[in-house]
Amino acid sequence: MLLKLNTWSVKTAIPALTLIAVLSGASEDVSAGEWSVGANVLGGRSPIVGEGGVTALFPVVAYKGERFYANLGNPGLSHFNGMTDFGGLGYSIIKDDHFTIDLVGKIRAIGIDPDDNDKLTGLRKRKAGFDAGINARWDFGYGELNGQLLTDVSNRSKGQEAIVSYAYPMASGKWTLRPEVGLSWQSSDLTDYYFGVQSDEVRVDRALYQGKSTVTPFAGIQAEYAMSQQIHLIGGVGVGRLGDGISDSPIVDQRNVVGGFAGLNYHF
Repeated sequence: MLLKLNTWSVKTAIPALTLIAVLSGASEDVSAGEWSVGANVLGGRSPIVGEGGVTALFPVVAYKGERFYANLGNPGLSHFNGMTDFGGLGYSIIKDDHFTIDLVGKIRAIGIDPDDNDKLTGLRKRKAGFDAGINARWDFGYGELNGQLLTDVSNRSKGQEAIVSYAYPMASGKWTLRPEVGLSWQSSDLTDYYFGVQSDEVRVDRALYQGKSTVTPFAGIQAEYAMSQQIHLIGGVGVGRLGDGISDSPIVDQRNVVGGFAGLNYHF
């Protein structure tokens, strides 16, 4: 599930959180929206050779207004596509009860640090990035269809990603469940930056590899339990099967990614 959540994620999150605060104040009266704070624990096994299990604790800060929304620390389920997102912001340019189109920005909180992994010695660091794009949601009565088109605007991979998914939200009493299945397409530039092996990175046990565009299916379920009006427990589990353009890389040692997250949010 998690490729590498490290100091790059934190460094990327700081300016993003600042931007969230500025935009939320500028776009609408924050007293009219809902804020939540809390923490999430994420866990899973990285598909990168030598990484093994990964566990990380993240603070959660989220805001939801009439059109503007932002969150930091809540990954949702799209991170099971092998390209972890754990925060972002959006603004609804079209919004009604059944259809929305949003402009979005997302933190691509993944990276590779060879200093922390002997099997990656000789690789250059892969750093977290920031994507911008558009998100569309259609609620047609039998669930939701969601689509995203994202491009790297942080000059990291210079790649693109398109995600389509189907979700069926359900509510019963204090419980809210959201099962979801989807497909993620990642461009060759994106996969090459994070999973490619350049000529100066080749070793006896690590061949030259150029990332290719690929499709990764994923599925999972999120759950939320309202302990009270203010305190909510949240969590999710999921699985993704990395596409050939990622799994064929010599720095990837498994195709299936499985993991989950759990946390607590306080709403005010």
